[in-house]
Amino acid sequence: MAERRKLELAEWAEVTCRKLRQGGLLLTSVSADGKPNAMTIGWGLLGWFYHGNPMWVVAVAPARYTFKLLDEVAEFVVAVPSDAIAEAVAFCGKESGRNMDKFKATGLTPIPSVHVKPPSIKECVANFECRIYHKQRPPHLILTPEHRQRPLAQQHTIYFAEVLGVYAGG
Repeated sequence: MAERRKLELAEWAEVTCRKLRQGGLLLTSVSADGKPNAMTIGWGLLGWFYHGNPMWVVAVAPARYTFKLLDEVAEFVVAVPSDAIAEAVAFCGKESGRNMDKFKATGLTPIPSVHVKPPSIKECVANFECRIYHKQRPPHLILTPEHRQRPLAQQHTIYFAEVLGVYAGG
C-alpha cells in the first residue's frame, strides 16, 4: 500500500462542517467478514476530548444497515466528499447497502485505511479514521424531543469515537 498523506484535523474542521451542512459527509463501515458500506450523514459533532484528543460523535438509527455493521466492527471513517462526487453522496443517502455494493454502484473507490478496518474513500478530500469508545443506546436525552418521541426501537444510537488519524483520499 502506498503511504497515505496525513492531514491536520484543525485545518479540515471548517470545510468538514460546511460539507456536513451542504449535502452531507460519507461514513464508511465494514461487516465482520469485510464487506464495506458507505452511508451519507447529515449530522455529527467534531471536537476534542478534555485530554486533547479529537473525536467524532455520530447518530445511526437501527433501521440502517450501518447500524448492524457498527455493532460488528466498532470502527468507521468519516469521509469529506469533493464537490465532484455530490451525486454519489446523494445516492448513498437514499439506497441501502444491504442489497448492493454502493462502491460499485457509485464508482467510489475504497482504499485501505491506516488505523481501522473500514475503508477510506479515494475521491474524498479528507478521511477521519475513527474507533468507537462508547455507544449510547436509547433511551437518552441527547437528540431532539422530536426524535425521542419515536418508539425506542426506532431511536438513534449515539456513537462516540476517537479520531486515530486524518488522511487525504488518493
